Amino acid sequence: MFEKYTRQEYRNDIQGLRAIGAIIIMVFHIWFNKVSGGVDVFFVISGFLMASIVLKGYFTKGTVSPFPFWGGVIKRIAPSAYLVLAATLVASYFITSPVQIYSVLHEIIASALHLENIQLIRLSVDYLATGTPPSPVQQFWALSIQMQFYVVFPLVLIPLAYLTKKRQNSAPLFLGVGAIILASFIYATVLVQSDAAMSYFNPLSRIWEFFFGSLSYLVIANVKRIRHRQIIGIVGIALIIGGAILIPRGANFSGPISLIPVLGAVAIIVSGIGGKGVVNNFLSNKFLVFLGGISFTIYLWHWPILVFYKEYFGHDTVGLLPGFAIMIVSTILAYFTSKLIEAPFRKIPREKVILNFSIGALFFLPVVAAAFAFRYEVVSTTAKAMEMLAAAPTEPFAGERLYLEDQRFIPERDRLLTIKKRVPAAYADGCNQSMDGEEVTTCEFGDPNADKQIVLAGGSHAVQWITALDEIGKNNNFKVINMTKAACPLGPVEDSNDSCYKWNESALKEIVAINPYAVITNSTRTDLDKGEFIPETYIDSWRQIDANGIKVIGIRDNPRFDFDVPDCIHRNRNSAETGACTIDRSDILLPTDPATEYQDIITSIDMSDMFCTAEKCPTTFSGKIMYRDAEHISIEYAHFIKDNFEEKLKAVLLALD
Repeated sequence: MFEKYTRQEYRNDIQGLRAIGAIIIMVFHIWFNKVSGGVDVFFVISGFLMASIVLKGYFTKGTVSPFPFWGGVIKRIAPSAYLVLAATLVASYFITSPVQIYSVLHEIIASALHLENIQLIRLSVDYLATGTPPSPVQQFWALSIQMQFYVVFPLVLIPLAYLTKKRQNSAPLFLGVGAIILASFIYATVLVQSDAAMSYFNPLSRIWEFFFGSLSYLVIANVKRIRHRQIIGIVGIALIIGGAILIPRGANFSGPISLIPVLGAVAIIVSGIGGKGVVNNFLSNKFLVFLGGISFTIYLWHWPILVFYKEYFGHDTVGLLPGFAIMIVSTILAYFTSKLIEAPFRKIPREKVILNFSIGALFFLPVVAAAFAFRYEVVSTTAKAMEMLAAAPTEPFAGERLYLEDQRFIPERDRLLTIKKRVPAAYADGCNQSMDGEEVTTCEFGDPNADKQIVLAGGSHAVQWITALDEIGKNNNFKVINMTKAACPLGPVEDSNDSCYKWNESALKEIVAINPYAVITNSTRTDLDKGEFIPETYIDSWRQIDANGIKVIGIRDNPRFDFDVPDCIHRNRNSAETGACTIDRSDILLPTDPATEYQDIITSIDMSDMFCTAEKCPTTFSGKIMYRDAEHISIEYAHFIKDNFEEKLKAVLLALD
C-alpha cells in the first residue's frame, strides 16, 4: 500500500526551481539590497526532498534510526560549508575592518556550530541593516535553520510514518504535518508583529515552510493526476518572481508575507503531478538543472564575495558589471567546490554513519580551531591597546568650535579594534539598565562626598556624557547619580518598548525622592528621517520634574548617521574624498537649538559646535574618532571636548544658583 512513497522519480524541474531561487537571491542581494523570498523557496524544497528521503527509507527498508539520515546530511553539507567558512575566515583577516572583526569571528564560530541564526537573534540585527555592515557569514543563518530542522525532522516524521503504516492509511502523516504547519505559521504571524528580527531568524517561525515542502511530497505521493497543471505552474513561477519584485523592502518575512514564495514553490512542485507543464519543462532545461545542482554552494559563496567587494572598494552599492562579475565568480567557485570538494564524498552510503560523521569532524575542527586562534590574537591585541589608551592622557580641546580639516585621518588598527570596546563606565559598572529591564538602577560618579547632587537620566545619548560629567563633578564638587536605561530616553518615544514606559514612571518617582539640585538629560532628539525635534514626552517629563522644584538641564542631541562611523572611516582611509563620512549639518540639526523655546522649565546646553561646523558634521577631528558607532560619542572624544562642556555646564549652574 505504501509503495507510493517509494516510487517518486527524480525531478529535474526541482533542480531548476533551486536555480531560480539562487538567482533571485543573488540579484536582489547585489542590486536591490532586499530580501527576495528565495530562501523561503529553498526551505520548501528542502522539506520536500527530506520527506522523500525519510519516507523512502522507512517504507522501503523499515529504517527507524535517524543516524543514517543525519550522516547523509553531514557528508553533503559539511565539505562545502566549512570550505566557505575557512575561505571567509582567511579573507576576513586581510579585508574585514578591524572595527567589525571581533563580531565577525563570533559569527564564524556560531556558523560553524550551525547557530548563526541564534547569534543574530541575540544581536537583534537586521539582515540588510545600513547602520552596521552585515558580516560576511550572515548568509549562514539559513543553513543554521536548515540544520536545526534536519535534527528534529526524522524524529517527527518517522513516528508519523509508523502510525500511518500501523493504521494502513496516510491520515497520521497528513494530520501531523498539517498541525505543525498551522502551529508554526500562527506562531510566526504573532511573533513577527512584536519582534520582526527574532521572527526572521527563529527556527520555530520557519518550520512551517519546510513542512509545506513535506506536505507537497505527501500530496504528490497520494494524487496520481491534477487538473490545470499548466495554470498552477504559471501561477507558481509568477508568485516567486513577482513576489521578489513587488514585495517591498522591509516586509517582515516568516509571517504571512512568506506565503507568497512558499505557495509559489509548492505550486510548481505540485504542478508536476501526472506529467510536466510548460513551467516544469522550462525548469528542466540543462542550464537550470546544472545551476540547481550547485545552487546551495552558489548561495554560500555569493554573500562573502559581495560583502568583501563592498568592504575592499568602499562601495555601498554595486554596479551592473561588478554585480555580474560577483555572480559569475560565485558560480565558478560553486562549481569547483561541488566537483572537487563535495563529489568525492557523495558515493559514500548513508549507512556508513561513523564515516559520514567523521567527514563532518574533519572539516569542522580546523575551521573552529583557526577561528578561536584568530579570536585569541584579536582579544590579546585589544586588551593591550585598551590598557595603553586608558593610560595615555587626552589633551582637551581649547577651542570654541571645531573646523573641517584638510588632511585625512587614518587611524591605526589598535584604535579601530578598541573603539567599540571603550564605553562609558556606567555600562561596565552595571548601572545602565538593560533594554528590557524596568527597575531603576543607579551609580554614583563625580565627587562622592559632595552635598550637591545632580542626576543624569535618560538613554544611551545621556549616559555617553557620564565620562565627561565624572571628571567635571570631581573638579567642581558635585555628585553625579547615573540613572539611565538602554534605548530609553527620559520621555518614551514612538519605538520605545513597554519596559521603557514603566522605567520612566519609576525614574520620575526616584528623582523626586532623591530631590537633587538638578537633572541632566537630553533636550532634543535627532532622527535620520525627521531631523531634529523635541518629543512631547520629553516636555512632559521636564514639567513634572520642574513642578517638584528640581531644575532641568538639557544637552542638545548630537548628529546620527546612516552608517557605522568607525567602519566608514576605515573603508575610506585611502579615498580621495575627505568628506566621505561627513553629512550636512542642515540634514540632521535645526538652525538653532529648539529647546530654547522652553526656557521656563529647562536650561539647554548646546554642544553642536563640537560636532558640526556651520555647514558640515564630520566624524573625525584633531586625530580623534568622534563616534564609536553610528550615533554615540566615543570615549576619547568625550574626554577631548570635556573642557568645552565643563565651561558651559558651570555657566548654567552659576545662573541657576
